[in-house]
Amino acid sequence: MEMFSNKNIVQLVIWVILCMDLCMAVKWLALFKSRTKKWNFPDDCKKSSGLTSEQVRICEQHVSLMETVAQASLKGVDACQKQFSDRRWNCSTITSVPKMTKDLKRGTREQAFVYGIASATLIHSVARACSIGATNECTCGAFPLKAPSDDFKWGGCGDNVDYGLRFTELFTSYHTIKNSKRKKTMMNAHNTAAGTQVAISSRTKACKCHGVSGSCSIKTCWPSLADFNKIAETLKHKYGRAIEVKRKRKKGVSMFAPINKNVKSIPNDELVYIQKSPDYCSPDRKMGSIGTQGRNCDRDSHDSGGCDIMCCGRGYDSSDVQIFRRCECKYYWCCEVKCNTCSEIVRVHRCR
Repeated sequence: MEMFSNKNIVQLVIWVILCMDLCMAVKWLALFKSRTKKWNFPDDCKKSSGLTSEQVRICEQHVSLMETVAQASLKGVDACQKQFSDRRWNCSTITSVPKMTKDLKRGTREQAFVYGIASATLIHSVARACSIGATNECTCGAFPLKAPSDDFKWGGCGDNVDYGLRFTELFTSYHTIKNSKRKKTMMNAHNTAAGTQVAISSRTKACKCHGVSGSCSIKTCWPSLADFNKIAETLKHKYGRAIEVKRKRKKGVSMFAPINKNVKSIPNDELVYIQKSPDYCSPDRKMGSIGTQGRNCDRDSHDSGGCDIMCCGRGYDSSDVQIFRRCECKYYWCCEVKCNTCSEIVRVHRCR
């Protein structure tokens, strides 16, 4: 007797494809949990770390880069939680990876941000690792073809953005998921690409002065990506204006179209979403909402961190809290800093 019918086989294949679509791009962020791990041998690459089978293969081929990838995951998780610390959705569920809660699977703007920040932190970290010699996989980035102006010359070792982009697209399976016809996978592919575009667009030049007594008569510059906090801030702004889209077919090709008819196009570096977000007011672990009860809020603010918005109309309680901090620090030659401990009473407000 056959163990599986044709129908069961088809269902199994569909399930595997769905799982692959959901797993490809961001589950590797779970590496932040093993950020102190030493990556020395191909045998260190395991699916238990949050890697897909394909990422395990890539890991085995690029072991010297995996410490950088793990640090990138930590940088991405920290940036997400920092940017949304004063929001109802505070990016707490990102720490659950490789388990994915519904807020990161249903096609919301929160999912869009996480996919964007994941690819942005990866390209930023790998490009920077090349320039500082943290890996033997790559070297300095190429200088721009445009000749420098008279006040500086190209030199030093710039961030290798081209290599960072190639590795990011490989590691996130971008070229595979971008050809998917599934709506959520199309969304994930777009936001993965948007994150890399935001990182690349931040590229500027860093310079060092040379000359007698710091006269800067000679200035050497090299291409450099912006500080990652600035990239994360840019992505947060794009989260706020993310474009709600629907799928349509044009000449047999699946593509996205804005639901708002006043939006004429979907730029490659903007985030998109297909499902409206929950309000995150009440706890719902499966949805990825911790609720806002007990969260600190700003009584005088009318923005997202203000008590009116954060507390969802439930009101808030105020209390005085004693806090301790370092103060009156003095530098003693050589080389010690001594501080006193000061306390103060501050008024805090927490949602009911």
